[in-house]
Amino acid sequence: MQERLYHMFGGARSAPFVDAVTTFFAVLVAGWILKVFFDKVVRKIVKRTQTTLDDSVLAIFVPSLRWFTLIIALTLGIDQIQGKAGLLTKSAQLILLYVDHLLYAAGVLIIAILFIRLSLLSLEHVLRRYDKRGGAGVNEALNPLLERLVNILGLLLAATIILDRFGINVSSLLVFLGGSSVAIALAAQETLSNMISGFVIMIDRPFRVGDRIKLPTGETGDVYEIGLRSTRIMDFDNNLIISPNAELVKAKVVNYAYPQRLIRVKVDVNVAYGTDIKRARTVLEGLAKRHPDVLRDPVPEVFVTALGESAVALTLIARTDDFMKKFKAEADIREQILESFPKDGIDIPFPQRVVTVKDERHSPKAS
Repeated sequence: MQERLYHMFGGARSAPFVDAVTTFFAVLVAGWILKVFFDKVVRKIVKRTQTTLDDSVLAIFVPSLRWFTLIIALTLGIDQIQGKAGLLTKSAQLILLYVDHLLYAAGVLIIAILFIRLSLLSLEHVLRRYDKRGGAGVNEALNPLLERLVNILGLLLAATIILDRFGINVSSLLVFLGGSSVAIALAAQETLSNMISGFVIMIDRPFRVGDRIKLPTGETGDVYEIGLRSTRIMDFDNNLIISPNAELVKAKVVNYAYPQRLIRVKVDVNVAYGTDIKRARTVLEGLAKRHPDVLRDPVPEVFVTALGESAVALTLIARTDDFMKKFKAEADIREQILESFPKDGIDIPFPQRVVTVKDERHSPKAS
């Protein structure tokens, strides 16, 4: 077959071109057969597995196979022609050399993109599994950061390999970038500290998006967004509190939603001296048990917490299954106390003071 092609295209002088064309189409056919094998055989096997990760890997890999096969076919064809350099002019050799370099760069970029997409897919799969084990929200918070890091590292590695292929010394460039990074790190020390702290928050998970937290400054709100530099917290007035991540990492933060949303309901009330404490305790516990947001287990209890100047301080302790219900439950029970105590003859006393007026005119010293 090759002898006929040689004779058709001009004898032995055209042999390298005939070999190049033959190699080019042979590789394309091999790549097409491999793609058909993945589509018809491997894809059926993958569909039988329980996980969807292998389906996603196949969906990324098969389209890249077509382009990679084309680059390999062109590269091998050019190598066949370059093997007979004596039959080519210098300009033709130079053009083939540049085409070979461009094909190499394209191949490296395809591999880099394939590596980036597979890495991101694997990381997303791991984060989703972590979310299912109780790390709710970690995928949403970490995925943008990891995507940027993987993209930067993959493209930087590809650029280094390509520049080395074109004869550019990358060692001096890396030294320059290293020195520049030190200067940038010193200039942006506070920003980098917040970014590292944000990464620590995303990994350690002291709080998650949607959790209700209390800051060291006394402000309370729901976590709205965890960013690289700062964390945004929505307070009860629908205002965003933007706190740098470095401060949150070092501070003591109260998390009302973790490890569970259950929270204590606490209501303080004063009763007059002489009140039947058992009767007051029964009324308060009954109010708590009848409230729809108060849990029956643990059982609501009432304690004498202080003996004041003009009243006995009682504290009702109960539980609700969600911190979002805490404020309403406490407010409802206070309103019910105002209605129930007068009916049961229980007084909520006003503060009392005894004032003694002493007349200095009738004192022994005055006489």
